[in-house]
Amino acid sequence: MGDRTTARLDELVGRMDERLEQHHADDDLRRIFLTVYRSMTQSMQASLDDDLFLDRDWTRDLTLRFAETYFDADDAWCRDGRCATPWEVAFRTATSNRHLVVEHALLGINAHIVYDLPRAVAATLVAHGDLAEDGDTAVVLARRRFDYDAVNHVLARTVDRVQDLLADQFSPTVRILDAFAFRLDEYAAEALLRYARTQGWHAAVALASCRDADEREVARAHLERLAADYAARIDVEQFVPTRTGRRLVRRWREGG
Repeated sequence: MGDRTTARLDELVGRMDERLEQHHADDDLRRIFLTVYRSMTQSMQASLDDDLFLDRDWTRDLTLRFAETYFDADDAWCRDGRCATPWEVAFRTATSNRHLVVEHALLGINAHIVYDLPRAVAATLVAHGDLAEDGDTAVVLARRRFDYDAVNHVLARTVDRVQDLLADQFSPTVRILDAFAFRLDEYAAEALLRYARTQGWHAAVALASCRDADEREVARAHLERLAADYAARIDVEQFVPTRTGRRLVRRWREGG
C-alpha cells in the first residue's frame, strides 16, 4: 500500500502543477491558495519519509482524501459557480484584485481546514475501520490523533516558506506587511492552523460516528456555517498594530 500511495502523492502534486499552470494562464487568483497548498503538500510528502508518524499509510491516505475535497470544490466552481459557502467566498474573492495576497491565502486555508479537513478525516477513519464496534476504538483513535497532531508541526514549519513564496510570486509587499505586523500575520496563520485542526479532529470523530445520512448532513452543515463565519472575519488589517501599517494595507487594498 505504501508504494501505491507514494505514487499517488506524486500524481497529486503533478495535478496541482497542472491546475496552477492553468490558473496562471488565466490570471486566476485562485492560484494564490493553490500555491500555498502545493507547498504544504510537498512538506507532507517529504515528512512521510521521516519517523514522525505511527502509521504512514494512514497519513498518506488522509493526505490524498483531503486533496480530493479541494479539487471537488474547485471543479464545482469551474463547472457552475456553486460549491460550499466557505469555498464560494474564497473563490469569489479571487475574482477581485481588491484583497491582499495574504487574505486570499487565509480564505483558502480556512475553507480547506475548517470545512474540508473534518470530512476527509471522518472518511479516512471509516475507510480504515477505526471506529469498529468490535475493536479497541479508544486505542486506535489515540494513535490516529498522534499522527494527526504530528501534521501540525509539519505545517507550522512551512509558514515562513509559504510567506516567501507569496512575496516572490505575487506581491513583495507581503514582506513589508510582515515587518509592520511584527510577525503577527505568521502567528495568526499558525494559530488558525492549530486551533482549526484541533476543532476539526473533534468534528471528524463526531462525523464518523453519525448513525445515518440525516445526522451526517447536520454535522456537515455545521462545518459549512462555521467556516463561512470565519471567512467573513478574515481581514489582515486587524493584525497590523501601527497606524502607518494599517494605512499601507488600505492603500494596497484600494490599489489591488
